[in-house]
Amino acid sequence: MKLTFTSQSPDKVLQENKTGILNFQNLYSVYLFNKHQEFRGAIASPYNFIFPDGRVLSFLLKTNQVRGPSFTRRFLETKLNKKQKHFFILPETKDLKLLIEKYPKLKNSKTYAPPYIKNSTFSEEEVKKILEQLKKFKPTHIWICIGNPKQEILANQLYKRYKALYFNVGAATDFLLEKKKEVPLIFRKLGLEWFYRLVTDFRYSWKKVLGSLVGLRYLKKIKIIKKDL
Repeated sequence: MKLTFTSQSPDKVLQENKTGILNFQNLYSVYLFNKHQEFRGAIASPYNFIFPDGRVLSFLLKTNQVRGPSFTRRFLETKLNKKQKHFFILPETKDLKLLIEKYPKLKNSKTYAPPYIKNSTFSEEEVKKILEQLKKFKPTHIWICIGNPKQEILANQLYKRYKALYFNVGAATDFLLEKKKEVPLIFRKLGLEWFYRLVTDFRYSWKKVLGSLVGLRYLKKIKIIKKDL
């Protein structure tokens, strides 16, 4: 089983598909794909579109970088319209109120904050609870902002029973709301986001940085394709 990235842009994917899961993955995701069975099963499902989030990964794959936070910001600033209904799965429900203040067109959106879990997979009871809200609200766009591999696994569980456009964007909303500091542009352009995070937040970042370095070993298991659902 290979980790498959799409060569299409997110805009092209959204133009051609009304449902699917958009993922923004880096070298740490490559590591997880090879070490985490549930993550691998979720991300490899055929309705996933995967874009290289990291500069190093996009360079090695010879394709365009598509950062989750940048995509999220651009979408919320330019792509919102009345036909859309948005549902946010966030660490804290109060974050939606802050997002609406920043992007008033989201005023009719709904949110849910799942409980913290130590493992990577939410219980079937929790998944059913979320599904009940989705089926009642009937969103067209579902944003999952709880970090990988949890968000990819959850999106896969939900998509099987509720079709929509899912966006696994991790900490993107935290950056938009300035709850977390985004890596300065110069580090992003140089492909040194990992170094900045390692220096500024060693306790949280060192495992992911180490996993990313190990992920370099598995690049031969990646392929780039252009696909439609």
